[in-house]
Amino acid sequence: MAAWPVATLDLHGCTAAEAERRVDGFLRQHTRSSPGEVIEIITGKGTRSEGRPVLPGLVRECLDGRWRRSVSDWAGTPGGGSVKVRLRGRRRGGTEG
Repeated sequence: MAAWPVATLDLHGCTAAEAERRVDGFLRQHTRSSPGEVIEIITGKGTRSEGRPVLPGLVRECLDGRWRRSVSDWAGTPGGGSVKVRLRGRRRGGTEG
């Protein structure tokens, strides 16, 4: 997914509960304001976590779960640490995504 994101959410330092709330709010906002566009969610790689990385899996679960109908496509970025998300909806040129 080569498109430049129109918005970015950085979850560094968030707890799982806080990250989930922030992801939901970010997706809710941008499904309305940026349909058909690409957004980015930065999770970090989890290298500073005390245990296993939590945020990358949490974001994947959100995108494949309750937000799957609002998301056209998503992919991790090279090197990890973030996810680019193409939202469903109108794209430039007026076609539905």
